[in-house]
Amino acid sequence: MTAVGEGELLIGWSGTSGAHAPAFIRSRRDTTDANWSPWAQLYTSAHPPAEFYPVGAPIPWPSDTVPSGYALMQGQTFDKSAYPKLAVAYPSGVIPDMCGWTIKGKPASGRAVLSQEQDGIKSHTHSASASSTDLGTKTTSSFDYGTKSTNNTGAHTHSLSGSTNAAGNHSHRDGRRFNPSVFKDTYQYGYTSSGQNTWGVQGSVGMSTGALANTSTDGNHSHSLSGTAASAGAHAHTVGIGAHTHSVAIGSHGHTITVNAAGNAENTVKNIAFNYIVRLA
Repeated sequence: MTAVGEGELLIGWSGTSGAHAPAFIRSRRDTTDANWSPWAQLYTSAHPPAEFYPVGAPIPWPSDTVPSGYALMQGQTFDKSAYPKLAVAYPSGVIPDMCGWTIKGKPASGRAVLSQEQDGIKSHTHSASASSTDLGTKTTSSFDYGTKSTNNTGAHTHSLSGSTNAAGNHSHRDGRRFNPSVFKDTYQYGYTSSGQNTWGVQGSVGMSTGALANTSTDGNHSHSLSGTAASAGAHAHTVGIGAHTHSVAIGSHGHTITVNAAGNAENTVKNIAFNYIVRLA
C-alpha cells in the first residue's frame, strides 16, 4: 500500500498465509531521488512488543497514585494464574515489601536472590586520648591558729595511812661536871642540891677536869599517820599551732574518655523517597 503526497508509506507482512504475521513499515519523501527508510515493525495487540522492562522488576514511581496495570510492592500476595509473568519472577506468589528498603546488587557469593540484609556498618575502631597535664604541687591557704590551751583540770588528793619509824633516843648535857674518882656530882657552880637539902662541895673540880653530866637517853617513840593529803595538781598546757600551710601533690596523670553514642536509628544515605511498583502481567 502506498500513499501519494508529501511522502510514501509502505506496509508489508511476512509469515504464513492465514496466520497472524508481524507487520513492518517504511517510508520516503515524495521525490524521485528520495531513499526509503529502514523497515520498522508495527506492534499490535496480536503482536505486542518485547518486554522493554521485564515483569517483576521494581519500578521507582514518584506518586502515591498507582497507574493501571501496576501494583505497589508492599509484601502482598497475588494470583499466579492471573499474572503468570509476575509468577515467573516471584514463584512464591508474594510481591516483596520494598517499603523502606533499597536495592543492592547480589554479591558473587554468600547471598541468595531476594534475601534480606539488615542495616549495619563496616567494623572499625576509634582512638581516643586525653592530653597529659602536670598540675604540679598546689599549696593551701595559710591560716594562723595561734596558741591553744588545754583545760585547767587535774587537781586530786591522796589518802595517807601508816606510822613513822620508832626513833628518838637522845640525851642532853645539863652543865654539871663530876669527879669520877669520888662519884659525886659536882656542879661547876660549887654546890649540889636535892630537894630542900644542899650539900657543900667536897673538893674542887676545875672546868678542865671531870666529866660533863648528860641526861638520860629516854625518848624513843613513833607517830601514826592517817588522813588525806591536800588537793593539788591542777594545771594546764599550751599548744603552739601557729601559721602553717599544707602541700598537695597532684602530679602528672591521665583521664578516662567515654565516647557517647551518636547518629540515627539506622544507617542511611542521602535519598529521595519513591514508591516501588511492579507491572501486573
